[in-house]
Amino acid sequence: MKVLITGGSGLLGSSLTQKLLSENIEVVHLTREKNSKNDVKNYLWNWGKNEIDERCFNGITHIIHLAGAGIAEKAWTQKRKNTIVKSRVLTARLLHSKIESLNIDLKAFISASAVGFYGAQVSEKEFNESDVSYEDFMGNCCKQWENAADLFIPISRVVKLRLGVILDKDFGALPRIARMIKNRIGSPLGTGNQYMPWIHIDDAVEIFYKAIRNNEYSGVYNAVSTENITNSILTKSVGRVLNRKIWLPNVPSFILRFLYGEMSDTILKGVKVSNKKIKNLGFKFKYNKIDEALKYIYS
Repeated sequence: MKVLITGGSGLLGSSLTQKLLSENIEVVHLTREKNSKNDVKNYLWNWGKNEIDERCFNGITHIIHLAGAGIAEKAWTQKRKNTIVKSRVLTARLLHSKIESLNIDLKAFISASAVGFYGAQVSEKEFNESDVSYEDFMGNCCKQWENAADLFIPISRVVKLRLGVILDKDFGALPRIARMIKNRIGSPLGTGNQYMPWIHIDDAVEIFYKAIRNNEYSGVYNAVSTENITNSILTKSVGRVLNRKIWLPNVPSFILRFLYGEMSDTILKGVKVSNKKIKNLGFKFKYNKIDEALKYIYS
């Protein structure tokens, strides 16, 4: 078994790489830059120019597709939105064309997706994998992302994992929230009633690992923990764990819209998401409750 990971230098890619190496599974990365913080062989690609070092495919059996421009790193100009979509879709298409032309016997193509598939909306419905994508930017982005992964269906097993917010002490959304709360300026955003599907980094890594190892994993799965929490619940839970009282009023929605424009919808809106499908496959989450996840992270 040999695994090629795109986007391997990010939080999930790095953590998954270490997991696979600990299981004596060979890993290589496709990257835009030669240097990497992970001690694995790197190969260069440039999806914008349709360029890829074909040596990256030597002996690979599985591809983990995590590549994609950060959703919240920059303002959503039209150019940025195009980059967010293309960095996910064109990369998958490039991989597919090379796998076909080189006639590689690929066992599985496992792609990240996101609960943004269900859109930035306000609803009490609990969404599952049979629901259609929402007609907004993130919904359409995720739909195209998953359609690109489906190109591999005729030649390999395909798994698409709709991730919630990944909780980790040092990277992602959680340290930003914690920093504000530690400085006693943290508070819920907007109404605070928007749902925030989440998953602990350890569970996210384990799901990808199981998707590599277990041939029963096929199709799309929501990769989120069981407890559906709101932004307000998350903020107060972080405050409790850090022994900080949340005393400021909620941040008004109009301020976030002024600061972030259309991107603010991903902060101010959110839905409940079900993980029953992946649990029915036998996956057992290590962290199902936000309080236990945060206590472990900050222990």
